[in-house]
Amino acid sequence: YDPTADLDPNDPLATGIQEIRAADGTFDPGGFADGARSAFEMIVQGFAEGDRDNLKMLLANDVYENFEAAIDEREEAGETLESTIIGIKSADVIEAGMDGRKAMVTVKFVSEQVNVTRDSEDRIIDGDPNQVTEITDIWTFSRDTTSRDPNWKLVETRSQN
Repeated sequence: YDPTADLDPNDPLATGIQEIRAADGTFDPGGFADGARSAFEMIVQGFAEGDRDNLKMLLANDVYENFEAAIDEREEAGETLESTIIGIKSADVIEAGMDGRKAMVTVKFVSEQVNVTRDSEDRIIDGDPNQVTEITDIWTFSRDTTSRDPNWKLVETRSQN
């Protein structure tokens, strides 16, 4: 799948993808979207499980600090979060471009999740284990195109619901 194939050359997404390809000849939007889906699942799971080591590898420092603060707060309160991704309905690249030497790609994820927060007594304080919720997340990933490291880091998150 090549999102640039059908796009108008005046389209900012097509232009952004071409800018990234100029800096990184190996950039493949389809492959990127597949990798972003995997990262999304690992990050949602890592956040729920409090897996700081895994999150640190996938998140930019400031995003990691925000996630870690939320995990710390949850742990201090004796709460647990169970996040189950039932499915990712879509993962679409909606913005792309270069910021200096950094490639920036924004993906809109629409997923179906079951999220339940329990207190220290295992009582449900938020969510419903029988309720599937459609969640829209908009995440921006970045990679230094001059680096040998092929991995992208999550640099920004926002939700649409």
